Amino acid sequence: MFEKLYSIKLPMDAVRQSLYIKGNLLDIKDASICLKKNQTLDFATYFNLFSARKWKIYTSIRDVRIQLHIRGNYKITVYEVSQQQKRELYSETGHDDYQKDIPLKSCQANFITFTLTALEEGVQFWGGAYYGQFEDVQNTEIGIIICTFKREDYVKRNLKTLQELMKENPHFHVMVIDNGRTLPEIRNEQLQVIHNRNYGGSGGFTRGLMEQVNQGTNNYVLMMDDDILIETSSLERVYALCRHIKSQYAQQMIAGSMMSMDEPTIQYENTAYWGKIRLHALGKNFDLTKMEYLLQNDTIPEVINKYAAWWFCCIPMIVIKKNGYPLPAFIKSDDMEYGIRNRQDIITMNGIGVWHETFNKKENAVVNYFNDRNMLILNHYAFHCGRWSFLGTALGRLGKHILRRNKSGVQMFAVALQDYQNGYEQITSIDADEKLKQIQQYRIDENICRTFIKNLVLISQTFWHHQLIHKQYIGFRCKNLKTQQFWKKYLHL
Repeated sequence: MFEKLYSIKLPMDAVRQSLYIKGNLLDIKDASICLKKNQTLDFATYFNLFSARKWKIYTSIRDVRIQLHIRGNYKITVYEVSQQQKRELYSETGHDDYQKDIPLKSCQANFITFTLTALEEGVQFWGGAYYGQFEDVQNTEIGIIICTFKREDYVKRNLKTLQELMKENPHFHVMVIDNGRTLPEIRNEQLQVIHNRNYGGSGGFTRGLMEQVNQGTNNYVLMMDDDILIETSSLERVYALCRHIKSQYAQQMIAGSMMSMDEPTIQYENTAYWGKIRLHALGKNFDLTKMEYLLQNDTIPEVINKYAAWWFCCIPMIVIKKNGYPLPAFIKSDDMEYGIRNRQDIITMNGIGVWHETFNKKENAVVNYFNDRNMLILNHYAFHCGRWSFLGTALGRLGKHILRRNKSGVQMFAVALQDYQNGYEQITSIDADEKLKQIQQYRIDENICRTFIKNLVLISQTFWHHQLIHKQYIGFRCKNLKTQQFWKKYLHL
């Protein structure tokens, strides 16, 4: 029996068109494309190709079906694309709606894709879908967790998109954790809005994870930022993958890549890893309109300390029950550490991605404080890191502030170092929303040279006491994050 994998979509707007279809002088209406005679549509694109290699690796798929909604006479040409070549599988003519099954047993290519050429004037294309036939299937329910703080316009836009998706796929359930407590609370089968104290992204997402575990409805959770732009076929892919995942991959997270909101066809990141001193984005600056980058995107390497960011990350519920709950980081690094903690590679696929503002637009003194403090903390949880990687991280971050002539960054770095030295027991002795107020109101008038020397002294102290600090951080995670007890007390639940 064939099951739907994901939709073959028309572009949501002109600036994203080449991520969906390619062709010259296309007449695109809201719901269809009208083709002139001999005009060709090319579906070898980020959202509309079929990633045969990935589907064969991660699932028990046997055959794929292409189903298209067309009116008129046309020629369809189907190709397989690999690193070495693009090879035609077959070409045939058709009239009106099209359906064809393709066996995958002998397919060694990365992608299967196709072109559509009009054989007469006024051929119309409305869309379609890929379907798969599998050996194994699991009942799958996915809880989407969105953490937000006073960004009602973003949340309402994304809820509208998700509610349309849930009409066709009731196996998705949305939970909004409202740290700003400005949205009306809702509790029904498909949508929940839950008020929470402003404990940042880590507090909001952790509240969502605890609610999901306690309710016991879903076997996957999908962490999602509130300010992203969503393509629903990405969610369809995730559902189909989870429903048919092979047992050996059942504890791997599924990551969505991040594309730039300013340059919508450019990929900012397709997973990343902590390189002992700084993070490294994989797939950075890939132009997703070009096949060479789509092929590179299909072979993202497995590396140590790899993680999936929580702008779009699907986590099996079994992983949460096994590994426990995130760090109380407020913002920055909680998703990094949680991905590294799982000790599994991460599933990625062309067509699973979202648009998001790049992070350099969000930098300020408060963000720098949490970023600096939490990256130092991360070194205690990443593999193969120690006092020398701490030294490299600390000097590198301090040097970056100096090179940028960021006086407040140099001064706030001293605050971050002091709090880092104190460990999570001290950090969490203050309510996170109160700590945020302290950081926001922090004013340092001391001489910048004196602050620089203070930073060097703090770095030296930490270097020599690194082993003791390391034991404190490891001990905190082992003692507090396996169960919900710490987080319930910390969130005042």
